[in-house]
Amino acid sequence: MTNKTKTGKAIFENKIVKNLLIIICCGLLLILLALLLLGVYTRHGQNVVVPVLEGLQLNEASTILHARGLKAEVVDSIYRRDAVPGAILDQTPKAGNKVKEGRSIYITIYSQTPQQVSVPGLVDYSTRQASALLNSLGFTQLSTEEIPAEYAGLVVAVKYRGKTLLPDEKVPAGSPLTLVVTSGVLADSLNVNDEYIVAPGTPAANTLIPQEKAIDDSFF
Repeated sequence: MTNKTKTGKAIFENKIVKNLLIIICCGLLLILLALLLLGVYTRHGQNVVVPVLEGLQLNEASTILHARGLKAEVVDSIYRRDAVPGAILDQTPKAGNKVKEGRSIYITIYSQTPQQVSVPGLVDYSTRQASALLNSLGFTQLSTEEIPAEYAGLVVAVKYRGKTLLPDEKVPAGSPLTLVVTSGVLADSLNVNDEYIVAPGTPAANTLIPQEKAIDDSFF
């Protein structure tokens, strides 16, 4: 037996070398097994093309997705008066993208009922301030109703369909509202302005004097 053969045999008989080789072989086997299982788990190469869902009703989209091994999940809804209730507005991922079977497609639909929005208390706000605040909340259809008062341009109440709203009461978003505001003109309860009084026992033509100057001397 040559020296090289003896040397090689001695190396493989070394416990440290043998353990090291076993560890390397086990590591390679684990890597190969992990790659194989990962391919099975992720279904590598088994992609599904996402169909066009925008404009469809939710039940129609669910049927189409189910046939392709996908699922529909509603994540948001938006109300628009001119839109078809229940129709799909947006989808994620977009149509044409490739996804794995079993993936959920997140969709946004048009709501059948408008969102309810709280109307804040606006008493004693100026008409301009109240209008700006309501516009920022989406209430753009505003009308005014004036009532007589000492000061002009102050909000007294907010009405929805003739009903006076309480502070933070909710109404459908974008609904028409009426602001009840002061006109700054006090109404005379008797509807008499610059009234003249005719003193008793004197000709009417000679005794027409303003009410504030008419004094009965007999009182003294």
